Amino acid sequence: MKRVSDIITGIPDARIEGDATRLVVDMAYDSRRAVQDGAFVALKGFNVDGHRFVNDAYASGARTFFVETPVSLPEDATVVYLKNTRQQLPVLARNFFAPASQSMKFIGITGTNGKTTTAYLVHSILKTAGWGVGLISSIEYQTGKASQPANRTTPEALDLHRLFYEMYRNGLKSCVMEVSSHALELHRVDGIRFSAAVFTNLTQDHLDFHGTMENYFRAKALLFARLEENDRAIINLDDPYGERLVHMTEGDVFTYSLQNPNATFVLKNFTLGHAGMFIVLRMPGGELHVQTSLTGKYNVYNILAAVATAHALGVTPDKLAAGVERLTAVPGRLERFTAPTGARIFVDYAHTADAMARVMETLLEMHPQRLIVVFGAGGDRDAGKRPRMGKAADEYADKIILTTDNSRSEPTESIIQDILRGIENKDKTDVIIDRRQAIKCAIEMAGENDVVLIAGKGHEDYLEIQGKRIPFDDRQVVTEILAEISGG
Repeated sequence: MKRVSDIITGIPDARIEGDATRLVVDMAYDSRRAVQDGAFVALKGFNVDGHRFVNDAYASGARTFFVETPVSLPEDATVVYLKNTRQQLPVLARNFFAPASQSMKFIGITGTNGKTTTAYLVHSILKTAGWGVGLISSIEYQTGKASQPANRTTPEALDLHRLFYEMYRNGLKSCVMEVSSHALELHRVDGIRFSAAVFTNLTQDHLDFHGTMENYFRAKALLFARLEENDRAIINLDDPYGERLVHMTEGDVFTYSLQNPNATFVLKNFTLGHAGMFIVLRMPGGELHVQTSLTGKYNVYNILAAVATAHALGVTPDKLAAGVERLTAVPGRLERFTAPTGARIFVDYAHTADAMARVMETLLEMHPQRLIVVFGAGGDRDAGKRPRMGKAADEYADKIILTTDNSRSEPTESIIQDILRGIENKDKTDVIIDRRQAIKCAIEMAGENDVVLIAGKGHEDYLEIQGKRIPFDDRQVVTEILAEISGG
């Protein structure tokens, strides 16, 4: 509970009409979540203007309103006028939930691919090292005593600080979080002091929002431009954008690479086995030997990033290795199933051309007789990546089945046509719109030595079609189909 005057601390141009000493019990930017004696923040979105709902929030009991434009409310309301409510929302949230974010240590991870696995790895290492650490990822939010499914990679500022407050109340002193380019561009993480920022890589994605790769990169770079002296920047030196980032931060730079001897952390050797990998890497002070159940060269990058981050934060080598080993799997990332025929089936979140290529490279290292791939692409998003996804599948897969993904407002058929433009060998490609049928077809055609990859959704448990979220979990569907085939 905070007074209005305290909530606007640090916003010199705020103009108050009404009682500045009014106590606010909670805050919301969705009028449906407004509460008695709470505050409502009117945000101007891409499709909806929150100012339209101030009276709904008032009817729900809100009596304090943060707005940009004049609104008509009863006289007992306190109205605070701001120049830009979205830009000031992080300040309002930080002040309301103080002192949580001011007293915690934050580790932010950004990039196109690998953010989630790297976040889980860093979280595992820090937890092994005895840190009280929370997690904000595209899969879940862990706040110390509870975990809840994530509704977006990086929550809106108000939701983010609410999570920090919950972590703080549960005794956590730090938080590992994925930081999306949208969050950086839309001011969700403004004002958060990151002790460490991690860059994994940058490949084409989200150009529907950013327009160009350069804009996309500049959004990611914001995380590093805000680092201060003695903060840590952990950067993939094998990525050309990473090479640029090294010169764009005031933080202490730690680099990692699979081959560049000038990097701070360099892979010396890795052995791929049936149960995972054994990795040897060179780091300041010597070598680190790591055993992990994760597999694939792209996971070597993720492990290098996580080890470099934890080392930069002061974690000792024994805890680094133990923390990596402790993480046995990440939900929706190469989750494995076995068919009665012996065929190996993997569900993975890969939804960009680069991510798909990396996963398929890993699966081909298992020397399957055939690699069968099932995937689609999201609607109302970067359409330019769809042919690239098709091209990647064409290059690596022996059989392709195109199907629906989160088509949103677009027809699945038109999305698939975009993907098909990248596929030269149409003869090995089938189109099955129904995703369940597509998965079933792939499993039924897979022989003993075949591998099936079901890509694009991973941990997600829904399909978003024409404004509706339909329950659908690839992992559950695979389990049900395998049970049907087994007669169970």
